Formats: sequence, structure tokens, C-alpha cells
Amino acid sequence: MNKMVNNSILCLILCSTVIYSGCVSNQTEGKRVTELTDMDRHMISKVSVRNGLNGELSTTDDGVKITGLINHLDRYSLEKMDNQETLGGYRYTIDFYSGSNKISRIIIVDSKIMRVDEVYYDVIDFPIELETIDEHVDSL
Repeated sequence: MNKMVNNSILCLILCSTVIYSGCVSNQTEGKRVTELTDMDRHMISKVSVRNGLNGELSTTDDGVKITGLINHLDRYSLEKMDNQETLGGYRYTIDFYSGSNKISRIIIVDSKIMRVDEVYYDVIDFPIELETIDEHVDSL
């Protein structure tokens, strides 16, 4: 009888662990910027960034700088927000071009909210490193 109780307890612990692991992994699953846009299908030839704090516009066609910015933005896991009401203010508006065609627009509202092509997303896992974005923009 003791062996049966021990096996039942072991089975319960194992099942609980599997269920808990599934719940934790679902909490951190999200989409990346390149999954939400057409950027990966196009050769991005130009990026234009407007600073929401001072209005300055920076533009580059340097492929290395563009790739660095895209790779940094793609680090963040995004989850669509339930509330899609327009939010006022932003830190950066970033437009991506292939030739003269605008491919995508990403707006960094703050360290926890990003708008990708008119849809607002919560940044999950960890907040946007705004200082690193500042460095990317300053290098343009």
C-alpha cells in the first residue's frame, strides 16, 4: 500500500511540474519585430528615426547600422495589447524603407510599449534598453 501511495505522490509531483513549466513558458512567449513585419522579406536600404523628445530626424542607408538596429529591436518579445486605443507621446518613431517604399513603422512609446505597424504591443520578459536605442540613433 505504501508503494502505491508513494507512486501516486510522485506522479502528482511530476504532473504538477509539467503543468507549471507549460504555464511559465506560455507567459514569456511572444513575437519578435521581424515576425510582425515584412522586414525579413525585403532588403532594408534606409532607416529614418524621429526622436519624440526633441523632434530631431536621423536617417541612414548604412547596412551595418541598419542591421544593428533591427537586431536590437528583435531581441524583445512582444505580446499584443488588449487595449488598442491610441497612446499619446513616443520616444522614437522608426521607419524602414526598401528603396523608396516604406516597409514598416515601429514606434517605441516607452520601455514597455511598442507599436508595430499600427498595433500596440507590451514588451515582455524585460524592458527596452532605451539607452542602447539612444546609442543606435546617435550613431546614425
